[in-house]
Amino acid sequence: MKTLNRTTLAETGNTSYVVPADAPEKVLQFGEGNFLRAFVDRFFDLANEVTGWNGRICMVQPINGAFGFADGINAQDGLYTVLMRGRENGQQVDEARLISSCSRCLNPYRAEDYKAIMDVAVSDDLEIIVSNTTEAGIAYDASCKLDDEPPASFPAKLAQVLYARWKANKSGVIVLSCELIDHNGAELLRIVHQHVSDWGLEDAFGAWLDDECTFCTTLVDTIVPGRIREASEAAAVAERLGYEDPFLTVREPFQMWGIQGDEALAAKLPFIQAGLPGVFVTPDVTPYKKRKVRILNGAHTCFVPGAWLAGFDIVRDCMHDEVVRGFMNKMLDHEVIPTLSGELDKEDLRAFAAAVENRFDNPFIDHQLLSICLNSTAKWRARDLPTLLDYVEQKDELPACLATSLATLIAFYSTGLEGRADDGLHLRRADGTAYVAQDDAFVLDFYAAHADDADADLVAAVLSNEQMWGQDLTQVPGLLDFVTNALATVRTHGAAAAYAAALYTLYAAGGAVPACGFSHDRRSHT
Repeated sequence: MKTLNRTTLAETGNTSYVVPADAPEKVLQFGEGNFLRAFVDRFFDLANEVTGWNGRICMVQPINGAFGFADGINAQDGLYTVLMRGRENGQQVDEARLISSCSRCLNPYRAEDYKAIMDVAVSDDLEIIVSNTTEAGIAYDASCKLDDEPPASFPAKLAQVLYARWKANKSGVIVLSCELIDHNGAELLRIVHQHVSDWGLEDAFGAWLDDECTFCTTLVDTIVPGRIREASEAAAVAERLGYEDPFLTVREPFQMWGIQGDEALAAKLPFIQAGLPGVFVTPDVTPYKKRKVRILNGAHTCFVPGAWLAGFDIVRDCMHDEVVRGFMNKMLDHEVIPTLSGELDKEDLRAFAAAVENRFDNPFIDHQLLSICLNSTAKWRARDLPTLLDYVEQKDELPACLATSLATLIAFYSTGLEGRADDGLHLRRADGTAYVAQDDAFVLDFYAAHADDADADLVAAVLSNEQMWGQDLTQVPGLLDFVTNALATVRTHGAAAAYAAALYTLYAAGGAVPACGFSHDRRSHT
């Protein structure tokens, strides 16, 4: 079977939409990974088809390394396939789209490619610069110099590109930063300005950056597992497509791209003008960041440690269990959404929460619970604790599901504890499965030091540990007793029983937690 390129498409009679090969390069993209290609570049591709924007993307490999990706994707004429797989509106989705929005990939660590990037930088066609260089990519590196070819860091590369554009008297550009850090666009601009200062560049260039360029803070959200790993499945997909595509990438159907800006910015973005679902311009992405962290990420961190203890191994199976799924949904609907509804529309929040269940029930992704449990202490502090505190402040009562999740979190780090090693805490859940809990060293040391504590003493020590939580949680009214009782249920009847107690509101105020008829093993609960 032939490999994907424009010639192969013509020979096989493929009728997929393909942007003309001579379409101008309107986008310079720092990053060539699966996420950008499956998410951002697909948006541009759809915009080309819907609006006739007729623009292509020149990809730039952001870090030094082999030339294999650039040479490989260039041999395919920049073409590749995105396979969208998952669940949407309760239905299974398995759709392929040929992406033709990328023209080529350049590696700046090859001299001729570095020059080509600078040619794109001063092109009259260039309108937008996109980046996703990972969370570590937006970082200041004082060693970078103006005459480096190229400088090591992404912000320094961008500063070079924009300086060349300014010197050529070209128009400003829109910069869409997709790295997963807070205020990504503003932070990127700050670092570029630092290089302007370091390199002694003209004040007029700094003013041009502020006045003529638009550095957008954005928030992206979709799951991109990447390539198909099973050879037999990859072969079946190739047979279905009619070509081999080593750069095929898989993503889920859900998509959300919030871009901070105004109506003038929206008018310049082709995917906004195309009216594509999931992408929008808003004056402030902060509420949407809070929505994502507290609903999507908060749900994971809330139910996963306890679900692991209850005998589950992957997220999807949790969504097929009435108690675990119900516990998660009650936490979202009754505890999280009420604390967010003052900032965002309640129905929008509920729709987002409903989408979370669909995403977690993706039949094509085996998302391992233990991988989600990595560094759960910091995750619970960032994702779930703010909701718990807001709920207590607003309702003057404890949120049962979130408080229960804190108990199961403590149980995750202390159940069947066999010892502390370099790779983490070695533990064993009730069904005998050995596991390793990995977290910050101080967290691991804490649980190892408290291994012989009675549960009541352990809970008190955990909640009062300000290094973990930034405050003394024993001061939250009723939380100490609640978590102690919930942990007793986990120890005696299993994590599923504790979830059921919260789900069915069986906790007696200030009293003992009743047994719920659940065993430790998820397969035998009723």
